[in-house]
Amino acid sequence: MPPRTDWKRIIRFALGALLLADALLLAVLWQAAEHPATAVKRLEQLREESRQMAADVRRAAAIREELPQVRTQCDTFLHETLRPASGGYSAIVADLEKIAADSGLAPGAIGFHQKQGDRQGIIELQITAGVEGSYKSLVKFVNGLERSKSLYLLDTLSLSSGQGRMIQMHLQLRTYFRG
Repeated sequence: MPPRTDWKRIIRFALGALLLADALLLAVLWQAAEHPATAVKRLEQLREESRQMAADVRRAAAIREELPQVRTQCDTFLHETLRPASGGYSAIVADLEKIAADSGLAPGAIGFHQKQGDRQGIIELQITAGVEGSYKSLVKFVNGLERSKSLYLLDTLSLSSGQGRMIQMHLQLRTYFRG
């Protein structure tokens, strides 16, 4: 039988281990008891994030299903709305001259600045044009641009006084060609 001091050491060690285990358990229980609202709040946040991610996945799947139809619509738009690059300049000059004539205006100078084509072969063309006439004729001209089968984007429009009761209108437009 071991001496009495050895038993005391073993008992002290066992009691120390039990006290340490109790302290750890008390700390865990204390931490869990102190923050149950935080845990519940975090759980609700995770559930909401999960719902949002599931909705995002559903939207992405719907977009993926519609993609062929969107591509077809884009191709139709490009072929029906944008002029081919070959012969595009003369077609634009003819179109702007016709819109001016239909509005009762004499066509003015027309300038072009072409930008590089993008990956899809779409070429941006910046147009500067000037016309002179009555206010009513100028409004008709702008309306003719809007109703044209060609795509014209009006960037700037400025007015200044012309000769007599005439008004000068300077336009900066954009249009696009398909390559």
